[in-house]
Amino acid sequence: MIPQIGLENWSGTCLARADRRAVGHILFAVAVFGVVLMIDWLWLTVLSVPVVLELAAPGLRHFITRRGTLQLIERFPWRPVSVAFVPGRRIGRQAYLRVDGSENNLRLPELPERARVLIRHTGRVWIAGPDERGRVVAMTRGLAFLTRGRVVER
Repeated sequence: MIPQIGLENWSGTCLARADRRAVGHILFAVAVFGVVLMIDWLWLTVLSVPVVLELAAPGLRHFITRRGTLQLIERFPWRPVSVAFVPGRRIGRQAYLRVDGSENNLRLPELPERARVLIRHTGRVWIAGPDERGRVVAMTRGLAFLTRGRVVER
């Protein structure tokens, strides 16, 4: 078992990395929009707005949900759970994890490939929650990754 102090430091590291990743998404979207504006073609500018918003969406989503993430981390202690991927339920970066000893699954809307490999290898994630609405915060040990998720029925 990892001491609680170590978990708090690790969750702080994961949250700081998520903040940097979100800022990177937003800055990349702003840079793309800046290049489009430098081209100075009206229709290209109009058509690029949805693309720029799509590029900035992960960063914006992170900062919109950050307060709720911090509240979940403060309210619930971190605990390890054994998980396995639900076969056939992968849609893009979204992942469904079957939690051992539970009749519910865990849905993570954003799970990069490196985190998938780590979870497949270790079979474990650390979660804080769930709250009364089924929201959880999940993080991996060994890769500074933290994301919000939801408990869903099988």
